[in-house]
Amino acid sequence: MEVRLNSPGEGVDRATVSRLLVKPGETVKKGQLIIEVDTDKATVPVESPADGVVESVAVKEGEVVPVGQLLLTLTTSASDSAGAASARGAASPAPAAAKAPASRPTPPPPTPPAATARPAPTTAATSTTTPAAAPTIPPTTGQRLDFALPSPGEGVTSARVANVLVKAGDTVKKGQTLAEVDTDKATAPVDAPADAKVLEVRIKPGDEVKVGAVILVLELLAATAKPTAPAAGATSAATAATGSPAPPAAAPASLPAALMRRSESVAVPNGESAHRPAPTLAPGATPAPAETLPSDERIPVPAGPATRRLARELGVDLRRVKGTGRGGRVTIEDVKLFVKTTLAQPATAPLGVGLPAGVPALPDFSRFGEIERKPVSNLRRKIAENMAISWLTCPMVTQYDHADITELEAGRKRFVESQGKAAPKVTMTILAMKAVVAALRAFPQFNASFDAANGELILKRYFHLGIAVDTERGLVVPIIRDVDKKSIQQLAREVAETAERARAGKLTPDDMPKGGGSFTISNLGGVGGTAFSPIINYPEVAILGMARSELVPRIVDGQIVPRLMLPLCLTYDHRVIDGADGARFTAFLARIFSDPVRLLMEA
Repeated sequence: MEVRLNSPGEGVDRATVSRLLVKPGETVKKGQLIIEVDTDKATVPVESPADGVVESVAVKEGEVVPVGQLLLTLTTSASDSAGAASARGAASPAPAAAKAPASRPTPPPPTPPAATARPAPTTAATSTTTPAAAPTIPPTTGQRLDFALPSPGEGVTSARVANVLVKAGDTVKKGQTLAEVDTDKATAPVDAPADAKVLEVRIKPGDEVKVGAVILVLELLAATAKPTAPAAGATSAATAATGSPAPPAAAPASLPAALMRRSESVAVPNGESAHRPAPTLAPGATPAPAETLPSDERIPVPAGPATRRLARELGVDLRRVKGTGRGGRVTIEDVKLFVKTTLAQPATAPLGVGLPAGVPALPDFSRFGEIERKPVSNLRRKIAENMAISWLTCPMVTQYDHADITELEAGRKRFVESQGKAAPKVTMTILAMKAVVAALRAFPQFNASFDAANGELILKRYFHLGIAVDTERGLVVPIIRDVDKKSIQQLAREVAETAERARAGKLTPDDMPKGGGSFTISNLGGVGGTAFSPIINYPEVAILGMARSELVPRIVDGQIVPRLMLPLCLTYDHRVIDGADGARFTAFLARIFSDPVRLLMEA
């Protein structure tokens, strides 16, 4: 039984193996935790689907695994194995044979109009060809296999080669990663379909390869299934009944035949096959993309992942953008220029200007001294991606102010002491959430998102606040919903529980829905600093940063007195919010913070 990675959450297409909890030879029970994987949001457990013994483990800790990738194989009980084999052997061939002609139709020879419809022979053909779809499969070795690039994902027609991990002459095992390819969504591994020897490598890093193109030539080493030719009687009967040859025999289940091109090993001077191998399809499989070429409108535009993400965020059709990169590749700068020249008013252009056309390659730092290369986690890559999108999309301004929280902090401490140790702690972040809701009601343009494609401002009537949480894995921003409808005690409990799950790596996609927040708060007061410039959590339009509060001398009623001042750092999207409104927003917050009674009234 093969155990593969299911999707750990909505929109998640890969994960990193964080812990392997079993090894080959171990006995596991159904539901037992066998592997843990990390996404950019949470640590997700993988459980055993049945009782059995671990036969092999196909992944290692730290490996990035796409959804659907083989994780390990189990040897289950004899009854389960026999039942599965019986189901595959008895039930699968008949429907597969029925579908095979539909997946690769062969036009019938010309016939007189009166003889066009022949329902009875079609039925006969179906019943006659059914036995031919279950050929005997003798073992074979030394077979030459032209291995084609499988589809890395739904709708993907080509990919760029990121790494080639084998060379001619290498011996590989089934499931071993041969190469890695990049799409606009993820880096996907290409695994060996069987134990084999690499005869030829036809790709190199940087190549753009179409799905279905041959990337490696392998010689099978293990006893791999190879179908024999169908019985002549069955073929003749099918041909006579349908006017077309019988469908090809089923490819062995151990090899993804729909993703390969086969040929026999015929020696020629350059080591190539003496003829161009024809594709062999598994029963019911879809023909290779090369046989059903997409129209010009569906041919993918060459562009990198960051460029595609930016285009999606801005609603830009990449087919309308002229690429200036190598081979016509569309770059981020091309998208920026397109938006800048298309929008009628320069003020509505969502992107920053004046950036270099391309980022130069890094120098070889090892020339200057000892270095260490450390892989970057999925979460860190996601943080970098989101920060880059926000920085490129939003022209940001940060407004600084101070709030006198002397009375508020004194009252907060008295309240916490009166609640006892078992009660959730009311922190300054909790009070800030209530103050922010009051400010968002007074200034609704801060509780919004800017739709640059349609030239509209989307005002949100809900108050879902993102709370930045510092964890060992990196920064995460879970969403606290309906802050306006919850009491201070309820918020204190929910924020504490959410932060604990975040630090344990147990957040779910529901805790951080993309675009689900309306405003974000980042409190660095517990760490230190006098001020900072937080980056907007796109597609929001503003974020409030709070630095460490400090006792400073202030003049109150003509007297110099110590006051506890809280630094406020408001970053906003200047496409939506003017500087004067930014100053009014922070001033409004400062007044609420300095007046505990008013804050309680707003709460």
